[in-house]
Amino acid sequence: MIREALAQKVTSAIVALHKAGTLPVASLGTVEIADTKQPEHGDYACNVAMTGSKLAGMNPRALGEMLATELSSDDAFEAVDVAGPGFINFRLTQAYVSRFVTLVSCVSLLPTASNPKKINVEFVSVNPNGPITIGSGRGAAYGSTLCNVLEAAGNEVHREYYVNDGVNSEQMRLFAESVKALLEGREVPENGYKGDYVQGVADALRGSVPADADLNELKLQAELLMIEKQRLDLAAFGVNFDTWFSEQSLHDAGEVDAEVAALLASNVADEKPVRTKLKLAKGGKIEDVEVEPQDEGDTLWLRSTKFGDDMDRVLRRRDGRLTYIASDVAYHKDKFNRPADTDKLITVLGPDHHGYIGRLQAVVAAMLIAEGQVNPVSNDEPLSETEAKLYASMEERNLCLAAIKQAQEKLDVQIFQLVRFLKDGKPAPMRKRDGNIFALIDLITEIGEKMRPEGTPEEKQQAGSDVARFFYLMRSHDTTFDFDLNLAETKSDENPVFYVQYAHARICSILKKAEMEPIAGQYTERPELELIKKVVDLPNEISRCAEDYGVHRLVTYSIELARAYHHFYNECRVINMEDIPTSQSRLALCQVTQIALQTTLKLLGVSAPEAM
Repeated sequence: MIREALAQKVTSAIVALHKAGTLPVASLGTVEIADTKQPEHGDYACNVAMTGSKLAGMNPRALGEMLATELSSDDAFEAVDVAGPGFINFRLTQAYVSRFVTLVSCVSLLPTASNPKKINVEFVSVNPNGPITIGSGRGAAYGSTLCNVLEAAGNEVHREYYVNDGVNSEQMRLFAESVKALLEGREVPENGYKGDYVQGVADALRGSVPADADLNELKLQAELLMIEKQRLDLAAFGVNFDTWFSEQSLHDAGEVDAEVAALLASNVADEKPVRTKLKLAKGGKIEDVEVEPQDEGDTLWLRSTKFGDDMDRVLRRRDGRLTYIASDVAYHKDKFNRPADTDKLITVLGPDHHGYIGRLQAVVAAMLIAEGQVNPVSNDEPLSETEAKLYASMEERNLCLAAIKQAQEKLDVQIFQLVRFLKDGKPAPMRKRDGNIFALIDLITEIGEKMRPEGTPEEKQQAGSDVARFFYLMRSHDTTFDFDLNLAETKSDENPVFYVQYAHARICSILKKAEMEPIAGQYTERPELELIKKVVDLPNEISRCAEDYGVHRLVTYSIELARAYHHFYNECRVINMEDIPTSQSRLALCQVTQIALQTTLKLLGVSAPEAM
């Protein structure tokens, strides 16, 4: 809130100087306000004098001093100074900062949407042949929090789980054969699935599925049981979806066949017996193009190298079976129409899926061409030697390049990295004693038992989910990190989840016991002012997370907010019956801090307990 207000003041100063004839332009570009990180220099800083100096045709330092002079008469500022080559530093008055306590009490701490979008977010989406693992737990925590943040920023968000249940899946066939072997009292195939959950599926199906059941029918029933198990485990983790979308439904409706025909008709797919591969340098620049002859046959190729993928992909095998790439094209077309005119797709994938970024963007680009939704760019330059190996003409190149750009705008692929679990400072083998997989629900249960040993099953589950989600989200999703199980199970301020939740519980206790009405007043103590600035920074944090998908910053924010509150509580006596006005104003500050903590924890999918 303060950042936005300061940015508006700077913008108004620029306009005023332009109207006065002092500044040749009415805008210096985007005005961004940042922390100074050095309190002795002020509260906030702005570098618009440097970024906008070219537009103004002025020296950055001189422009900064001009803006500082214009702003210095505003009663919001105790001082406005220029540092270095043109940084403008602001020191705010206590009265100005104090006003925001009343403002938080009256308005939402969520940012105002400037350009809301319809966004489909697909995440988790593991095969229906096993439980949700602790590895997938990171993607579940990240994806659901990202949805919450995007929604808080004003977007319309659709949460989607893609069920990979296509009839041609080799993994699903092996899963069904494993279940069938157990039903018949045989050994599971050597390359089959051997976890105890497979025995659980077989036991659940025993008696309800005929002994001579067709493998496809058995596969369907086993998948349904596994999907329901996944759904329940994710719900226990605070993760729910608007749609569980079946890949097989695309085949059943004929949408995959129709899309393959459209790709053929638009010449982005063909049966020529060659496969093109690209040697890509950093930044996706093409270093070399290799064209490999293939055996004659009926293989159908998606010419995805025309759209920046590192190799052409098979759409239909020689034996007539369609690949998952064929399903992907139909699936992305379908997603763009649920709801109608979806603006953006976000797909969250696990580790080792970096190759899928170019692959999926190529799929979307090909689909856009097949659907006639691409306007070619205007480029009269002749084909380069490299381009001539990929494209038949300048017109085809221009169309494909336009499709690539459009696909990159419409599809974002986010990759989350591995989690290493530690116990007693050493890597923990996350498998049960019998060698079976350690599922996400097992992690939730183990942590919940330690955090709430006397609690109800529901309380234990909530505690386990809270800690697991918070820990999964503590680091940026695109970096590996260590999940410290000892710390996660500690009930002390060392545990960041406990630390943040305790701040909320402490506020609830104070507000409940207080026998006076919270009334915002004048704040003069440094801990009060620092806490106010941290509270009102939440909308900015949400906006930043919604822009670059770095939701881990909300965890950092919650810890910093809790730290600011604990410091305020220790330094400033909240309830003093001998000074009612000060007590009421500090209760009001407690109240707005509670709002900020509740909002942040809700976005993270973590509970805000009223007592600890």
